[in-house]
Amino acid sequence: MERRIPLEGCVNFRDLGGYPTVDGRNVRWRRLFRADAPNTLTESDVHTITQTLGVSAVVDLRNSGGVLADGRGLLALSGISYHQFPFLERRGTAPPTDGVDAENRLSEIYQWMLRNSGSLVAQAFTTLAQGVNQPAVFHCSAGKDRTGILAATILSVLGVSQEDILRDYLMTNEVIDGILDRIKKMPGFEHSTREGIMAPRAAMEKFLDVTQSEFGGSEAYLLHHGVQPITIDFIRESLLV
Repeated sequence: MERRIPLEGCVNFRDLGGYPTVDGRNVRWRRLFRADAPNTLTESDVHTITQTLGVSAVVDLRNSGGVLADGRGLLALSGISYHQFPFLERRGTAPPTDGVDAENRLSEIYQWMLRNSGSLVAQAFTTLAQGVNQPAVFHCSAGKDRTGILAATILSVLGVSQEDILRDYLMTNEVIDGILDRIKKMPGFEHSTREGIMAPRAAMEKFLDVTQSEFGGSEAYLLHHGVQPITIDFIRESLLV
């Protein structure tokens, strides 16, 4: 199985499957996908996503303003279900992209989401756990920050090692130039730099460490914010082999 799905209109669309878990199982391929914004997908891309991959639901983590400004693209016409959980809506500012102290500023944003977006993370997780919504894709703009937080939370609950979670997060850096080209075309992001949009290992490490030290781990975090134990049982049943 190839983790990265080659598409014309998305550069960071990839499978969350294939990772081993600490109890000897593996995350099932072709059930959950993470991506950058799908607003520039081509008709061929939409066919690949909906027909070849069988995706039946989209979970959009962008702010409402970002959805309105950039749109949902052709995928919105495909008939698959759509769910929006804007992790950074209440914060009101976008992640730093100009490269100035980007690692520390991004880490602060991840910590803000951890402490202020728990109910939205829980709702997104619950949506993705439902069998009717699988296979599913979840995304933000670059497919790195909000998407990275949700991906890390899901993989952690499934029992994937922290090192593999970090490896998944850092894969964004393999396509950073393509993401930069897209980001710079967005209003207000014309001065973005490679340094400003890179995925810094330290920011995600801190997110995972603080989730563990303050909440007892990703599962306890989700339970604290309203996810039902049966939902966690179901996502493990559906995503682990």
